[in-house]
Amino acid sequence: MITTDPRFARSYRPGELLENPGRAAEFVRDYVDHEADYFQAARDPDSGLTYDGFDLDPRSGELTDVRFWSAPSKECLDMGILIKALKGDELATRLVSAEQAARILSQKLDSYEAFQRQQPGYGGFLPWFYGGTSLHPAPDWKGDAPGMDNGEWVWTMLVAEKALKDSGHNELAQRYANYNQRLQENVVKMFFDPEARKVRGDVHIADPWSAGTTYHTNHGVPGRADYLSGEHGVHEGMMLVLYLTLFGQGLPEGAAERIWDGIAMKRVEHPAGTTWEGFWASAHESWAYLFLPLRDMEGYRKLFRVREQIRTQNAEQRDYPGFATSANEPGRDSYIDGAGIENIASQPIRNNHTYALYGAFPLLLEFAGKTGPNPGLVWLHNMLLGPQMQGPAGGGEAGTNDGRMASHVKTVDGTFPNLLALMGGIERETAEMLRERGLYERFRAIMQAELDETFAAAPLRESGAYALPDVLIPQVLPPYEDWMVCSSSP
Repeated sequence: MITTDPRFARSYRPGELLENPGRAAEFVRDYVDHEADYFQAARDPDSGLTYDGFDLDPRSGELTDVRFWSAPSKECLDMGILIKALKGDELATRLVSAEQAARILSQKLDSYEAFQRQQPGYGGFLPWFYGGTSLHPAPDWKGDAPGMDNGEWVWTMLVAEKALKDSGHNELAQRYANYNQRLQENVVKMFFDPEARKVRGDVHIADPWSAGTTYHTNHGVPGRADYLSGEHGVHEGMMLVLYLTLFGQGLPEGAAERIWDGIAMKRVEHPAGTTWEGFWASAHESWAYLFLPLRDMEGYRKLFRVREQIRTQNAEQRDYPGFATSANEPGRDSYIDGAGIENIASQPIRNNHTYALYGAFPLLLEFAGKTGPNPGLVWLHNMLLGPQMQGPAGGGEAGTNDGRMASHVKTVDGTFPNLLALMGGIERETAEMLRERGLYERFRAIMQAELDETFAAAPLRESGAYALPDVLIPQVLPPYEDWMVCSSSP
């Protein structure tokens, strides 16, 4: 039984979050502190492997059944926060001490190494998996590995190696270095299709139990991309393409140039400014900005900023109380996509009747570490005020704009992006890693060429305006029951 009402967001007003830096900082600390228990529960205590998350009791909001499956995309979020703790970040150390962070990173590597000893055909990469005390492929990922998810995770593996070394954990850092070397030796073998001369979206492993296995492109599998080319290489897929072309060993001469020639952003002129075409323009398509130093370059910094101006203006103009993005569907045991920003997406937008708390992460990242008004906190606050969006486990997952339904789950990827964004992501740490390896200027050259390909012909337009939510979510669902009991107690 909880003894206090954890609905801390009710104690804040939007105006003070914008105008009172002290109250805004207090709100951030409150938000992070209310996620601390979940952060500690979000992985197996022995293996260090993340869970997808937990089901929630629909009456009390308490964590109930563990959702044991996970993926490298969830691992990278966890590792990002652990890296920030190793670096002494004030918000990260509210969740986990530097010593505990190093211990969890050691457990994770033990688990990765054990899996690779069992199934060396994975070459160091990970499938979607069932975790718990050990790692084994999820039933529909036996013999397969996802390109986009691994592309996100491998960057945190590199930064973890440096963070561990810099913090004096030399033996563990060397083990990470050895593992990273294996990933670099195998990434081309696994994810480069020599016939198509493209980066595979997903790869099939002919014999996972053999280090001498062959690899094949997964063609025509529903829900999976054959190749990270075209628009699939623009968003999260960019991270694997960049890793492969920067670190991959054995890539044929001229292959990197051909790969990047097949990837291009598409310019879109929105009333609020110039942006790039999204798949759905869901917030998760900005995932790379949490990890890569793209905003070191003025063009990407402006594109990212304009995208968030568009996101806020689109939501305000359509009377959305929050940001729709791919998430666990409110009121149902399913996952929804088709949520994002109208008029800049290549795919139909079907689910903007919903909002998800982690949809605020790009806006939170844009204002992380800056002084002055922070509209990201106002949007996060407005969503937290939604019915059943605060509970004993912290912030909720997703809800419907009409207040009638909420997702009774809490997941790593529905929670950790906001936390990592408030810490500024690990873009600075990744830049330091690239400089140390002598690859920072090469990174900039590749990404600048991609930017110029689409946007050099004309200046980027920017409205400069962030809109704020002007509608509240109706309080249709009742509060979690224990709060009502506690609030009436002496």
